[in-house]
Amino acid sequence: MAGNRWGFLLLLSFIRVAMGIQYQSVAAAGPAIRDDLGLDYAGLGAITGSYMMLGAIFALPAGFGGARFGDRRMLIAGLTLMVAGGIGIGFAPAFAPALFFRLFAGIGAVILNIVISKMVMDRFEDATLGLAMGVLLGAWPLGIGLGSIFLPYLVDPLGWRGVMFFAAACCAAFLALTIAAVPQGPKRTPGPLRFGLSGRTTAAVVAAGFVWLLGNAGYIILLGFAPAYYVEQGMSLAAAGAVVSLASFATIPVGPIGGWLGQRLPPMALTAICMALTSAGIFMLPGAAYPAITLFLIGAVLGLPSGLIVALPARVLRPDQRAVGMGIFCLGLSPPSAGWVRDVTGAPHAPFTVAAAVNVSTLVAIGAFLLLARRVVRG
Repeated sequence: MAGNRWGFLLLLSFIRVAMGIQYQSVAAAGPAIRDDLGLDYAGLGAITGSYMMLGAIFALPAGFGGARFGDRRMLIAGLTLMVAGGIGIGFAPAFAPALFFRLFAGIGAVILNIVISKMVMDRFEDATLGLAMGVLLGAWPLGIGLGSIFLPYLVDPLGWRGVMFFAAACCAAFLALTIAAVPQGPKRTPGPLRFGLSGRTTAAVVAAGFVWLLGNAGYIILLGFAPAYYVEQGMSLAAAGAVVSLASFATIPVGPIGGWLGQRLPPMALTAICMALTSAGIFMLPGAAYPAITLFLIGAVLGLPSGLIVALPARVLRPDQRAVGMGIFCLGLSPPSAGWVRDVTGAPHAPFTVAAAVNVSTLVAIGAFLLLARRVVRG
């Protein structure tokens, strides 16, 4: 596996599938969790979004950890935290412990996002990077889509706690595979931790991070609240999950297509157009006559530039800067505000308005990155 970069990409992609299943487990069982724990929509949104809430705190230390301890150790650490956090939330008796263990699992997900992205950048430094990132990023929505379809069917026989245990078991399976299949990297000599990035480079990477995070935050809000919205409109939980899963499945084939297009068209212009169209689609979703088609189109347009966005740091980072740089890139956001707006206004469509507003703000981040990246190159 060490010499086969495409086989290694496949393993990392399957790990992200398990991550997507665990992320979507709360949304898939959301109504049951609300009833059992007595939550309002802000509380459900907090638990859903807390999976990435501590990214801003742990992303940079995780980047340093990858540089100091090696990629394999960080993969194992991230998966171990996800397994432990998933089991913990399954036993949680109330909101506070559920939030704590969801945060715990989310720390593992933050670590994995950083180290996996960095490992792919290390192995695909040529024109195939956008394609490889598109394949990798397609794995996350694949996991979310599978979770949206199949996890609701587990709620009745297993309860929402059983759904949490199932998601943790998926992560445990890939933890075992990682331990067995990923070889030890070269032995590292511990040394002093150095930031190693100039102010201009840091600013450019942060701007790239906001391009990804703002667009991803809108997507997370959509996936977190759409199932409950459609249940309120009269759908069964399983039917709502199946409809919402279309947004995730639509992103899977288009990531590699976006990577291919990015080699032939201005990648940032393509990204800006896709983000603007996605925001418009989310905003119009509550009134859509055919929500299944609308969700599919939203996912397809949003997924098109995904590989191009995650490849942005490679434009301003040297190979020796990537572990720390990807830590900055993966600073996190969360959608509890969407649930709060839903509670305050009483409008079922309010989370979609918040998601659309968050998503369209990526246009500002795109402009900032273009300006800062030009300065890095000239500097």
